[in-house]
Amino acid sequence: MLVSHRSDRKPQKESLNFVVAFFIFLFFGSRIQSAAQETTGSDSSRQRQNAVPTDGVQSSRRTASRIDESQLVGLPLNGRSYNQLATLEAGVSDTSSASASRGLGSGGLNVSGGRGTSNVFLLDGTNVMGWGNQGPRSAAGTQLSSDSVLQVLVFGSNYSAEYGRGSGGILNSITRSGTPEIHGTLFEYLRNSKLDARNFFDGLEPPPFKRNQFGFTITGPLRKERTFFMFGFEALRDRLSETDITTFPDRDARVGRITDEKGNVIRTVEVNEKVKPYLKLFPEPNFERLGNGVGEHRETRFQPSDDTFFALRVDHQFSLRDSMFVRYNFDDAKSLSGGTTYLFPGKQDSRQQYLTVVETHIFSPRAIHSFRFGYIRPTEENHNVPLIQIPRERFFNYDSPDFGQINIPRVSAFGNMGGPSAAVLNSYQFSDDVVLQRGVHTIKFGTEIHRYHTDTFTNFVRGGVWSFNSLESFLQAPDDGTEDKTTALSGALPGSDYSVFWRQTLLGFYINDSYKILPNLQLDLGLRYEFSTLIHDRNGKSAYVADPLRDMEPKEGPYLDHNPSLRNLSPRLGISWSPGTRGKTAIRAGFGIYYDQLLPYTISTFRGGAPFYKKTVRNNFDHRPYFPDAIAALTGTPMQAHVLNYHDFMTPMVLRYDFDFEQEFPGGWNTRFSYVGSRGNYLSRRFEYNFFPFPEVRSDGTLFFPPQCDQLEKPEPQELQFCRAYAGPMNPALAGGLDYTTSDGQSFYNSFRIAATKRLASGTSFQASYVLSKSVDDANGLGVAQYPHFRSVDRGLSDFDTRHQVSLNYFYSLPFGRNRRWLNSGILSNLFGGWRIGGIARYRTGTPFSPGMNVRKNGYLFETRRPNLQVGQGNQPSTEGVTSDCGAIQAGEKLGTPRRYFDPCIYAFPEFGTIGNAGRNTITAPSVFGTDVSLQRDFGLGADRRLQFRMEIFNPLNHTAFSEPRGTAIFTGAPGRINPSVGRISSTSTTSRQVQFALRLSF
Repeated sequence: MLVSHRSDRKPQKESLNFVVAFFIFLFFGSRIQSAAQETTGSDSSRQRQNAVPTDGVQSSRRTASRIDESQLVGLPLNGRSYNQLATLEAGVSDTSSASASRGLGSGGLNVSGGRGTSNVFLLDGTNVMGWGNQGPRSAAGTQLSSDSVLQVLVFGSNYSAEYGRGSGGILNSITRSGTPEIHGTLFEYLRNSKLDARNFFDGLEPPPFKRNQFGFTITGPLRKERTFFMFGFEALRDRLSETDITTFPDRDARVGRITDEKGNVIRTVEVNEKVKPYLKLFPEPNFERLGNGVGEHRETRFQPSDDTFFALRVDHQFSLRDSMFVRYNFDDAKSLSGGTTYLFPGKQDSRQQYLTVVETHIFSPRAIHSFRFGYIRPTEENHNVPLIQIPRERFFNYDSPDFGQINIPRVSAFGNMGGPSAAVLNSYQFSDDVVLQRGVHTIKFGTEIHRYHTDTFTNFVRGGVWSFNSLESFLQAPDDGTEDKTTALSGALPGSDYSVFWRQTLLGFYINDSYKILPNLQLDLGLRYEFSTLIHDRNGKSAYVADPLRDMEPKEGPYLDHNPSLRNLSPRLGISWSPGTRGKTAIRAGFGIYYDQLLPYTISTFRGGAPFYKKTVRNNFDHRPYFPDAIAALTGTPMQAHVLNYHDFMTPMVLRYDFDFEQEFPGGWNTRFSYVGSRGNYLSRRFEYNFFPFPEVRSDGTLFFPPQCDQLEKPEPQELQFCRAYAGPMNPALAGGLDYTTSDGQSFYNSFRIAATKRLASGTSFQASYVLSKSVDDANGLGVAQYPHFRSVDRGLSDFDTRHQVSLNYFYSLPFGRNRRWLNSGILSNLFGGWRIGGIARYRTGTPFSPGMNVRKNGYLFETRRPNLQVGQGNQPSTEGVTSDCGAIQAGEKLGTPRRYFDPCIYAFPEFGTIGNAGRNTITAPSVFGTDVSLQRDFGLGADRRLQFRMEIFNPLNHTAFSEPRGTAIFTGAPGRINPSVGRISSTSTTSRQVQFALRLSF
């Protein structure tokens, strides 16, 4: 039985108040890796020599932040996915909410104000980004192999000209090499929900959760003093169950009685006979009545995952001057997760293979050459595995492999968006680098060539997606008001081909000079030139629309009439100064230009465009003569096109600049104060271009999108005054939709950072950072603008903006036992001695989201995305105090709780045909705080053998960090009808308290 919990518990809100004043010039310092970093070692000591130095400030060279071996192996990682540690670096955050029970991150990091798709993940210098430009993350949601990785270099703001392809952060993971003697580690991590606390939204007991994570790493020689190997294996067996919260039509609504939260009937409707079989498919709510015909349903969702990984690296020393290493990674995973509700999970399978070969020749201590070949092959498959059997006669498209989907405001999406899909990327990469030392100049130059083969197919919306205006619209009441007769439908007509075989080549050239003007003054000058060929399909399946307002149909041919990357020069400038003679202080500044190349992920939706994939969209129409036959409703509607801005598309560009001051203090403490900023130009922005009539400009400067006269039912007098004979799409020939991607977006990012570290001393280390930042942009690139041809209306906080961010990690050896301060002899010294604590703590303010609407009306093609503000109200609704009185929202409800997070009564319903004046991303979600702790002890077993016992506790305080509200639509259905469950939170962004035990045997 599910038990209701207190709904007045307040999500944690912003609790930090900082007043910061910091004025700087726009300069930057590029980060140059020394020649030694590129040589390949045959043992661990050589790898340590090759590592980028990060402790101390004696060097004037800008360096990357480093996640070292002690952090990778020692810190508590929920899921042991080592890319989570990148968020410990200042300016790096993961703002998405993955599985709260599983504790995994999404892999989509935001680095210094950059989009998650702008990052570059490297493995031994080989780019390992997937076809969607996502980081290496398996179907199980993990990135295994932290034991086979020696360190991860994180370039979070600016970096040298040798790095390209993206404008975001760089994460370069360097694998462990072999050793002259046999060494190894065996480990096993165990977890059971019997030791865990329940989630805030669970019942009396947490759902079952078992995890077994085990593996080993072994290093040694194959040929004495010549050839060395490293082999690592890791497996994850995860059996997760978690509480799934959904909303469905309640029992009264199924017979036409619409009730409020207390069960009082507020109106009745007539249920159409064609709808009744579909109503029976919805489970009945089993938890709480939410009002307006909807109730909450809670069910345990089973989400098993398996992941198997191994890595093999062989290093060979041909001579003192020549060396080579070969490294191969294999990861195979599968999981059952996702889906719109617990009834429609998806099965994901992934296989990732990465190969790197590096040959290094040392001509002299002042001249080094290296050649790298890389090959990656990530594959993925997705299948729908519904838990209920839906008769094929209920399918919206009889020929579709899947049922389709029903979308109703305030009701969880029911069904699937599309059938099976798959993607395969084959990437071949070559690079050649030379490092020369000439007096006071260290010159590095090189080139790289990437070849991409992307093969993918899907059945997106093939089954048909019905989107209704309200629950009453779905029930199909004949006389319930004209606004409830409007429906949107998308689907694919028979004969659609949703497979593509994209091909593309990327070339990059760079040169970098680190000029040591004085022993304590260094100037870094770099220049990168990088361009990519236009994406083309192996079978010629590409199309364009040269003039969106006049072209009659998409034409077959290249996506663009030009190559926007041919003039992409990227200067990188920096200066580093260490005043004085002791080298305890460093001042650095600089500037750089970075580009996001036009790669397949930018045009991923183009697979579903005309004329090859016959997808079409029909908006604001009376669905009753057609439902449930999606093909009959769509037949005769022009197909939807997916195109780039044919003449004017530019390569997205980001200008980055920073200034920092670093100081080393006695006792091993090092502090850094930094300003980091960026300006994005020509950022990609995707939107529906055509589903609007041409607007009129009113006397006050606002826009009005008139209705079409002959489509109005029972029109108001003012509607007859302003309606048009034709108020359909701007280009009637493209009435099926024009999904348009252009490059006129902008972004602005500014941050002030403080970081402090303490070098390892007596088993103690400490690292902490604080970031105050603000990120503003025009769009998130996903096409949710109110009126996309007037983009300034949507300028606001970025979706990933976090005003305050604090993170720290530490190791501390307890002062007990032999050679310690207390209990240094006797039985107690053996019992309490040798223990070490490691931990991670993070805090960030919530990310912003927008107030929404889901209302359509016959005759009006334009649909506003956001409401108006009440007269005298500010853009930010209150999340403290109590609600005002506004219809279905009663006065006096406590705000800031999962039941009602913000006050919706500051909003008003806008006039049809107008743009709502509420700002984009003006509501801030609850802040997120989390901490993880590990308690470790090593037991000596003789010689070099030791056994480590570890207990890890994730969220030991069992602090509840709530996600943003699921329902953000202020108005749904009939005009002026406020959503009674708006602002309701139904999930957490972090795990509840979980306990994990581990044993690690090292030899």
